[in-house]
Amino acid sequence: MVSFKSALDRAKKASTARNIETMRAEWLMLDLFHWSKSDLIMHLNDEMNTKQAHDYEIALDRMLDGEPIQYIVGNQSFYGEIFKVNKHCLIPRPETEEVMLHFFKLLKHHDKVVDIGTGSGNIPIMLKKMDNSLNVYATDISESALAVARENAQLHGVDIQFIYGDALKPLMDNGIKVNGLISNPPYIDEADAAFMEDTVIEYEPHSALFAKDKGYKVYYDILKKLPEVLLPEAQVVFEIGFNQGPTLKGKICEMYPELKVDIVKDINNNDRIISFKWHD
Repeated sequence: MVSFKSALDRAKKASTARNIETMRAEWLMLDLFHWSKSDLIMHLNDEMNTKQAHDYEIALDRMLDGEPIQYIVGNQSFYGEIFKVNKHCLIPRPETEEVMLHFFKLLKHHDKVVDIGTGSGNIPIMLKKMDNSLNVYATDISESALAVARENAQLHGVDIQFIYGDALKPLMDNGIKVNGLISNPPYIDEADAAFMEDTVIEYEPHSALFAKDKGYKVYYDILKKLPEVLLPEAQVVFEIGFNQGPTLKGKICEMYPELKVDIVKDINNNDRIISFKWHD
């Protein structure tokens, strides 16, 4: 038998040999066994049973091959809650928590809201958990992603209306108009793929990462159809790439000159949010 400490030491050495940050071996152990840091300290010198040793070895091999830990363990934390994730949906990022909170603060009780391109469903599920009076819709162009989102909604015990389809078409087809729209769409220019981490390129769904028109296509598709889905004074919030704010704001102001469009920075002082209120 081997102790958790011995297994972790070997995993860190193997990580170093693959030029992988050694802390990832520790994060993998914490997530795999659902431990806190204090749990690890408490169990460090304990012997692993056969199943624990086997599970960690298999998970480590996957991590050393570059697979994200979130896909290996099957979940990711978002705003303090656990969400199931797999290769069919983007791994929720901490920056998106700020986008969601910005949107939530703009809403009123009983508003009807939609998340466009929901992925794992983390945004609409958290909105509903924070205010159960909201009537929440979510769409995605991937049926596989929606299956994950529906499972997450069931696990969290919230009622979200998930609809399959591209951009705003599901709302238009169903005659749905909303008081609030939030979206973290694919916004990376395909030309930037060469500068991204291999683990992201090789494992996360490209349809949730990349967009044509230098990353702006999905934004433009949504913007064109806003009059057909927004109620008066509806709040609209987009997550954006750090360098997309001025261009996207310019496009919105060109299409809808009457709107006041704000660019909001995240905790790292990067442009992260485009926000505006629809006209009366």
